[in-house]
Amino acid sequence: MSDTFGRGYELVDPEPGPETQPGPVKLPLDFEVFFRQNKDAFFRIAVGRLHDSRDADEALSDAALVMYKKWERILAHPNPIAMAHRILDNKITDFYRRTARYAGREQSLTDRPDSSYLMEMRSVDKVDRALEELRRLAPQQAQCWEMHKVDGLAYAVIGKHLGISEGAAKTNASKGHKKMKGLIRDLPDMEKGDS
Repeated sequence: MSDTFGRGYELVDPEPGPETQPGPVKLPLDFEVFFRQNKDAFFRIAVGRLHDSRDADEALSDAALVMYKKWERILAHPNPIAMAHRILDNKITDFYRRTARYAGREQSLTDRPDSSYLMEMRSVDKVDRALEELRRLAPQQAQCWEMHKVDGLAYAVIGKHLGISEGAAKTNASKGHKKMKGLIRDLPDMEKGDS
């Protein structure tokens, strides 16, 4: 049997059955309910990337505004949670860019951070630099590693957020972990005054 264009039906891939099709993620129709349900997870991701709760709060506020404006598009997307995470990731990147752009024009604050905060920042500096390099080399491996190791998310949750399978999330996180170890080992220590 053939279709109207003369090709046999056996050449066309069959429609996947219901057991192979991923189920759509059900979200509440109200943005406020959705954001309340996911705010803590979004905030953990932002703090994990920005290391300062005030900066994370600002980036999350920017992301929430974009999500609100694009709420109908998010609901219509095949993987709405992945789209929301993409918006958050883009706003965190925008925050980095904005901070770098205005770094030379900022004035110092009157309340300076205490020394324990500065020591903590120094201890994570090498990991941050390695993670930035991994983001440049293998962005999905970096995302999976960070969401699993830093945010403590399960592979199934990571897969849903990124629109990939649970196995792909686990594989990417594992590969990212191996690359992170190598990058941390190979990065030189920053000395006082290096930037």
